[in-house]
Amino acid sequence: MADTEKEKKPAKAKKPATKAKKPSLVIVESPAKTKSIGKFLGSKFRVESSKGHLIDLPRSSMGIDIQDNFRPLYITIRGKGKTLGELRKAAKNSSEVLLATDPDREGEAISWHLGRALAEVNPKISRIEFNEITKDAVLKAVEHPRAIDMQRVDSQQARRILDRLVGYEISPVLQKKFGSRRFSAGRVQSAALKILCDRETEIDKFVAEEFWEFDGFFSSATAKAKDKETAFRLSQIDGKKVSVTSKADAEALEKKILSAEFRLASRKTSERRIKPLAPYITSRLQQDASTRLGFRAQKTMSIAQGLYEGVELGKEGSQGLITYMRTDSTRISATGLEQARGYIAANFEAAYLPEAAIQYSKKAENTQDAHEAIRPTDVLRTPESVEKYLDRDQYRLYALIWRRFVASQMSQGVDELVTFEIQDKDNAFTFRYSSSRQTFPGFRAIYPLGEEKIGYVPTFNEGEALKILQFDKQQKFTQPPPRYTEASLIKAMEESGIGRPATYVPTIGTLDKRAYIERKGRQLIPTKLGRVVNDIMAAHFPDIVDLKFTANMEEKLDSIAQGQSEWRTMLTDFYPAFHGTVERAGNEIADQTHLVRIPLGRPCPKCGNELMQKLGKNGYFIGCSNFQGGCRFSESIPLGVCPLCGGSVVKKKGKKGRGFFGCANYATTGCEFTMLETPAKRTCPKCNSIMGQKVRKTGITLTCQNQECKHIIEETAEDAPADGNPAAE
Repeated sequence: MADTEKEKKPAKAKKPATKAKKPSLVIVESPAKTKSIGKFLGSKFRVESSKGHLIDLPRSSMGIDIQDNFRPLYITIRGKGKTLGELRKAAKNSSEVLLATDPDREGEAISWHLGRALAEVNPKISRIEFNEITKDAVLKAVEHPRAIDMQRVDSQQARRILDRLVGYEISPVLQKKFGSRRFSAGRVQSAALKILCDRETEIDKFVAEEFWEFDGFFSSATAKAKDKETAFRLSQIDGKKVSVTSKADAEALEKKILSAEFRLASRKTSERRIKPLAPYITSRLQQDASTRLGFRAQKTMSIAQGLYEGVELGKEGSQGLITYMRTDSTRISATGLEQARGYIAANFEAAYLPEAAIQYSKKAENTQDAHEAIRPTDVLRTPESVEKYLDRDQYRLYALIWRRFVASQMSQGVDELVTFEIQDKDNAFTFRYSSSRQTFPGFRAIYPLGEEKIGYVPTFNEGEALKILQFDKQQKFTQPPPRYTEASLIKAMEESGIGRPATYVPTIGTLDKRAYIERKGRQLIPTKLGRVVNDIMAAHFPDIVDLKFTANMEEKLDSIAQGQSEWRTMLTDFYPAFHGTVERAGNEIADQTHLVRIPLGRPCPKCGNELMQKLGKNGYFIGCSNFQGGCRFSESIPLGVCPLCGGSVVKKKGKKGRGFFGCANYATTGCEFTMLETPAKRTCPKCNSIMGQKVRKTGITLTCQNQECKHIIEETAEDAPADGNPAAE
């Protein structure tokens, strides 16, 4: 071989191509979560959304085979087939499926349905759960998958089937008797309505009683001007509580008081400690957001949902700001405690940090305690640091949650309380006065309980002789119990064990939709229809509206979730007697169609038949009595008189679906009168024109819509007219 000839090298063997590993599929409920979670998990994961429930009982039928041990007949929800098909395709092309629906019973049931639907294309299915949408929480959940919790699923199935049995058996009876499909009943809905109706009955039966209150003003030899202006309340007469019920007795008492000789019997100084409040549970958040921010419960939950699912925080990207917002537990995780105590130590003096973390783990009898209280996911994200990324309402609610949580781990507040007692020489009359001042704010430094009112401390000394300068008499009358607001109704439902955090808002929403209640400022008032329905339910279905019965059913559902009882046994014990009651009620309840189809005594402009006021899906309207015969004439309920042409003001809908109010003569005469405010039931006292009402936190503002008048009336919620449909009264 020639020296120049190169030796050929053997060719390298090619490595077989490795098949790329398929990504893991993570399925969440809300599309809003996919972006945040996808960013946390990276390219090895694919995040998709079920967009809520995909599989449920059918709406068109009961969907329960009672004879086959209450077997539920689940179907794919109409319109959700495409989503389920896309998830099946994604599952087929994934190495595994991780079900990451919400961490509650409803979320567990959704995961169970999804698991059964996807198992055919990918049997490798697990459940993961996280209480907050943060990187650490999501990654930890992925590292610790688990099986579906069938006890939770069974509890949710029991609730769903129980509510379906009650609603789908009683509602048709009501619909038949009222002649309208608008009517419904429900296990929680009807119990909540009873709470409102019982309170209204109390108000109706209430008889005001006269009573008198008395204040005394005193002086001494060394008294200062401020001392003489301090009112001491008469608290006892002859050692008993003051009870004066007539003007004559009040005047007789005044004569005795003015002729008596007094002294300062005691001056006591004591310390009052105020414990910090527990972090929020769902119901408390709804209540506080109502009283402090003026939010309706639905608005509160909608904003909280957004804060939980994630907010874009500039370079940080989308971050969940609060933990899961449907909870009835005040428990705080170790991570949460560490964050709160670290923040307090770094930003406050040592006195503001208790020696040990405060645990709020004591549970009420009806508490699920599935996950911790509502708290910020990262305490270092103060409200001020994220304010620029939030809208006004988001900021206000986040600040409320953040401050309440941090405050829950701070020291007690301390007040100094000074109490004075003035008595005559015979000890027949006792006047009292108390003054307090804050000596240490404690948790109130970050979560004020209200404006601090520092009372004046009189200079009177114990045993010092006092002269009464003035005796004021005030005639008063007892007041009826207040009507419920959304906040107080939720509190009452919670205390009675009715419903759960996820059901409070939908329950009130249903009462609204059914025209069972109307609103007067913040007050919830049962309508005539609501009270009639409640009377029917109380007479024919006493167990369903009984608060103790409803609460007991909730406890049974909890016991199923804890594996202490079997769900079919619960339904078997309940249904036979209930079904018999429904059958009897169908024969006994009188016809009620006169309440939802009210003759108006004028002819239909289209066919000449009588017009009637009817109840439709959007409330009351005016329609032809010959609807069954083919006449479709309808018009809105007049809400007032147009100030321009004298026509009727009715509710209208704009091109984009936004509601407003305007003249009904627009189509015929071209009258262009419109108003955005809800028409008030009262007319202007100056010009008799229609007035618009705007609900505020403290009451209602009425504004005359006559541009030449524009008279304004400010009134409290208690004095304001109800803003519901006038036909519902």
